[in-house]
Amino acid sequence: MRRIPGDGHSVTPQLIRDHGRQLARLDVAGHRAGELAAEVDRLNNAVLDGATRLDFNDEPARFTETLLALRETKSR
Repeated sequence: MRRIPGDGHSVTPQLIRDHGRQLARLDVAGHRAGELAAEVDRLNNAVLDGATRLDFNDEPARFTETLLALRETKSR
């Protein structure tokens, strides 16, 4: 597998609303869908960035350490 380059903004409010309806039978309000889209996009990008720094066989706790290190790097 290889990672496909993206624009970093792939989670949209419409995607949140669609998935809410299709997967959880939820009707997510437009404003809340926008808030959730930003949160999910941020989390998704953090996980993808962290995953590129780890090997499949790494100790699971390293993932948390990697996410914390990325947060520290980005806050500087």
